Order: sequence, then structure tokens, then C-alpha cells
Amino acid sequence: MKTKARQAVILGFALIAAGLAVFLIKAALLDYPLTPGERATLWNFELYIEFDGRNQPARIEAFLPPSDVGRAFLQEAFYDGSFGRSLVGEPETRNRKAVWTYRYPANKKVLRYAAQTMGETQSTPLPLSFRESSAQVTPFEADPVKRQAFIVLSGNLRQRSADERSFADLAIAEAFEERSGGEPYADEISALLDESTGVAGRLELVRQLLNSQGIPARIAGGVYLTETSRRIDPRRWLEYYVDGEDFRFFPGGAPARFFTIWYGPEPLLDATGVDNLDFQIALKSEETSAAGVAENAPGALGAFGRSIGFGSLPLTTQLVYQVLITIPVGITLLVFLRQFIGFTTLGTFMPVLIGIAFRETALLNGVLLFSLLVALGLALRFYLERLQLLLVPRLAVVLIFIVMTMAVFAVMMTGANQAMGLSISLFPMVILTMTIERMSIVWEESSAGEAIKQGLGSLGAAALTYLAMTNPQIEYLMYRFPELLLVLMGLCVLMGRYTGLRLSELWRFKALAG
Repeated sequence: MKTKARQAVILGFALIAAGLAVFLIKAALLDYPLTPGERATLWNFELYIEFDGRNQPARIEAFLPPSDVGRAFLQEAFYDGSFGRSLVGEPETRNRKAVWTYRYPANKKVLRYAAQTMGETQSTPLPLSFRESSAQVTPFEADPVKRQAFIVLSGNLRQRSADERSFADLAIAEAFEERSGGEPYADEISALLDESTGVAGRLELVRQLLNSQGIPARIAGGVYLTETSRRIDPRRWLEYYVDGEDFRFFPGGAPARFFTIWYGPEPLLDATGVDNLDFQIALKSEETSAAGVAENAPGALGAFGRSIGFGSLPLTTQLVYQVLITIPVGITLLVFLRQFIGFTTLGTFMPVLIGIAFRETALLNGVLLFSLLVALGLALRFYLERLQLLLVPRLAVVLIFIVMTMAVFAVMMTGANQAMGLSISLFPMVILTMTIERMSIVWEESSAGEAIKQGLGSLGAAALTYLAMTNPQIEYLMYRFPELLLVLMGLCVLMGRYTGLRLSELWRFKALAG
């Protein structure tokens, strides 16, 4: 017996742990919202390219958002006009390019690329392929003076740092902080950077300093997702991986959200064979369902989250499961009421079935209808007992009577302009019939008091299970996180091993305890 009890406890906690593990993955890593109706900001991104053709072969290259970023990247679209388009990947830089070509374009032409994204944050992980990449050391090879200054500066930073993390912090400080000419190694800094060096040049210096120490680093380009605008300037920042952690350095301060478009010091757009080339980046935010965005999460984790859910089912099937998935909640609550509180009910899961029936009539109307129909059905059942009918014909007569009574109520309520009458006909007939039959048997075999007691217990349990199954928060959690069924199963296994006194029994035997 102890072995079986131990196995049951282990099984129960294993089921709960498995369900909670999947729940935490979806909630913490995939950002599934925990409450219904949560909204998320979705950003519409557009790259608009405009130029004049000059009747000679034209080639326009533009970087596109890379596919190695762990973000919700929902969809993208192109407007190519009469141009041919090909997508080119660059394995070394992990960039992605769109290449538009045309033999002899003339007049003004327009190309467009649009995408939808949630963007990234500082906590968005850098891709594993980048973390495991080898640093590319190319320190100013074309200029001997700069190469020597670079070697001296990197050696000084290494001497002043304690580890790779502090080396990266010092490199960023040397490249971006203001300094006077009297500071040590100011000549080396002046040789590598001057007043005309822009942000991209300073980031390139830091990248090469980090690469010289074997630290994976790269320059990223994109936009900050801060406001809706028809023209957004692209920005540059640095991404690096050191001491097992991901880091991003944003000159001028980190934004709340950003959108990566390309990597490297190259410009976003390049073209040959055209005149008056111009482009603009437009951003527009819109509110959408946070749950819908989470279901479209990229990568293996996103596919895992979608596999444990109902999003791929037809809409009609999803609506059915939205109701069915709450039934185990009612059953688990019923188990608790019977095992720990001591509710006595008609049948094992009859209260849950009655609670499901209350979904059609609402709670108050359902209780009134249930009580009235059961009372009338019991009266008919006891009358049929005198006629000594067999079981099946007797149940058929009761069922027909229930249908007739429900029809009368429907007509009366509709004539009285009461909406409740429209839902009476949906009240499950078989549930009522079996409840009446079960209650009459208890009445005969035990007593009228026991039958009424079980009837009231069933009605109370049905009301509680109805409230649980129709709670919007519970409906949402069970539908979006069906893995919680494992938690309910584990709780039922653990409750199944409880053999102590129920709350009603403590009240019943309190005199003996005294």
C-alpha cells in the first residue's frame, strides 16, 4: 500500500510539474498574455525607394530584416512594379538583400518593401549562430599609422582591464567619451578617430577592438520603434557576446524597442544605373491582440507553443473546444467538493452536466427551471410508479413530459416577451430525465430527506461548477494554456489518495470529538 501511495504522489506531482513547465515556457519565454483582452503594439514598417531611370541597366540593392533575429516577425510584402527581384542571403554577415533589376528603365520608378513586426528589446537574445561565430580581426590593415595606433590602444585597454567584460566597457568609453589632449594614449585615439568620424566609424573601432580579443561583435543597423512617422532615420548600434551574456550598445541611449534591418558598416541602400535615388523609412503603430502575436512567435519555441494549442483548428472546432476545455475545471472542483467538503450529489458527475446546461439559461434562470421541472417530473414519476410501468417506457414518458413542459414554458415566456423562454428548449432533456429518475430511486430506497439533500447538493455543486466553467479568466487560461489539463489531472490524482475526514463529517461528529 505504501508503494502504491508513493507512486500516486509521484505521478500527481510529475503531471503538475509537466503542465506548469509548459505553462511557464509559453508565459515567460513566448510572452503569452495571462489575462484575456490584452493588447500589443504592432509596428508596420515600410521602405519606400524612389529614383529616375536613365535608359541603361539598373540594379538596386537594399538590405532586408534578417531572419536570425528572435522576434515576432509576422509578415512581409514587396511592390516590384516591372522590376525583377531576387532575395540574396549572405551567410558570413547573416544579412539578407533584395536585388531589383531592370534592363532599360526610364522615367520615375518606385519600389517598396513592407513588413509587420513586434520589434526587439534589450532582452531579445542574440542568435546562437552569432554567439558561436569566430571574431574577424581586420584592424586598419591599409594604414600603417592607424594599425600601430590600434595595436598600442588595444594593448593599453587589455592592461587596464580585468576581463573581457571590462575590456568591452573600456573600449566603448574610449571611443565615445569626450577627452582632452593631455590624457594618456590621446595621440592613438586621435590617429584612429577625428572630429569627422561619425557614429558608424566609432562603432567600427569598438568592433575591431573586441574582435582583436576574440569577442564576437558586429554593427547592427535599423530603426528605433518610438513613434509613428513618415520618415525615420536609420540608426546604428553594436551587438557583442561576452562572458556568456548578450550585450547591445546604443549610442545616445537605448530605446525601449528597435527593429534590426542589417549588419555591417555598409549603407542600407545601393544602386547603379539610376539618378536621383531617394528612400524613406515609414513606421506606423497599431494595437492588436497580444495572444495572436504570441502565437506567431518565430523559431522552435514558437512552433512548440503553436503545437500545444487550438490555433490551427477550424474556427467552428475552436469554439467547441473553448467550451469543452473548461469541463475538467468543473470536474476537478466537484472532486474537491466531494472529497474535502462532503457534498452528496445525484450521480458522480451529474452536477457538472447540470452546470453545463446552465450555460444555456444563465444561473438564476437555470436554477428556477431545474427546480420546477424536477418537481413536476418527480410528481409524474411517482404517479407512473403506481401504474407499474417498466423502466424504459417509464423513462420515455418522463422525457416526453419534460419536452412538453419545456415547450409550454417557451410559448408562455415568448408570449410574455421574456428572453428566458428562448433558451428553455436548449436545456438538456436527457440530463433532466436522468436526474429525476435518480432522485426518485434515492427517494424510494432511502428517504425523501436524503433525496432532497442529494438534489440540493447537486444543485449547489452545479452552481459552483457553472461559475468556475464560465469565469472569463478560467476560460481564457484553459483555452490558451491547455497544458493546464495536466495540472488538473495531477490534482485529481493527489486528491484521490485522501482518506481523511471531510468537512461535513467534522461538523457531523463534533459532539464525539468534544
